[in-house]
Amino acid sequence: MRGIISDLDGVAYRDDHPILASVQAFQAWHQQGVPYAFVTNNSTKSAAQFAAKLSGMGIPATAAQVFNTISAVTFLLQQRWPRGTPVFATGEQPLLEALELSGFRLTETNAEVVVLGFDSRLTYAKLRTAIRAALAGATVVATNPDVLTPVHDGYDPCVGVLTAAVTAAVPTAVPIVVGKPDPFMIKQALGHLGTSKQETVMIGDQIKTDIVAGQAAGLRAVLLASDVPFNAVTGVVPDLVIASLLDLVASPAEETGAFR
Repeated sequence: MRGIISDLDGVAYRDDHPILASVQAFQAWHQQGVPYAFVTNNSTKSAAQFAAKLSGMGIPATAAQVFNTISAVTFLLQQRWPRGTPVFATGEQPLLEALELSGFRLTETNAEVVVLGFDSRLTYAKLRTAIRAALAGATVVATNPDVLTPVHDGYDPCVGVLTAAVTAAVPTAVPIVVGKPDPFMIKQALGHLGTSKQETVMIGDQIKTDIVAGQAAGLRAVLLASDVPFNAVTGVVPDLVIASLLDLVASPAEETGAFR
């Protein structure tokens, strides 16, 4: 194991609460010179904000090490639609700002694209606007398929619930989902690390997103055991299941810990 790509929510922390063993593991890898990067379906923060959150918890991190669905969504839109395209988006301020900085016009009327991101201030009015735009033929883009997101005291509904509501109302709408299990962000992170697929692992707590994406990218996928509900996918088996990230940490005299 020469490189590490890791999920954030449920692996490094839960909500604003760091997972102590994970903090210790990343500190050890940092000291040992093992390169790591993070991939997250969370679109509520910019890469710089995620790096600041990690650093504040004691995990050495820079914005260059973080790959999230904000950059994935803006990349997709820039590839498929011209600047100035009207977009209706649900989401937190970092996602909305990124869409505007990428040249798209945020609007609540006549949108050609509907972007569904995690929105802690989601209202019936926003849901209605998204559904009406989809009924009028707008393309629906979702930041991720997760229906639940881990928080310190359990799980909260996530973007997959919102996407399900829109597609229930508009069955002809086929959402484009940019986050994991699509391997796009993992491939970006792998390029940043500069390590080969064979010597890099993907760590996550959800089989249907993290493990599927890691294996689709050609990496060995490690599942951090957790209480994630309905955490199984037929035919998908993690390459390794661990109780703590410390299970992967090698001592200075060892080569790679659990993976050699």
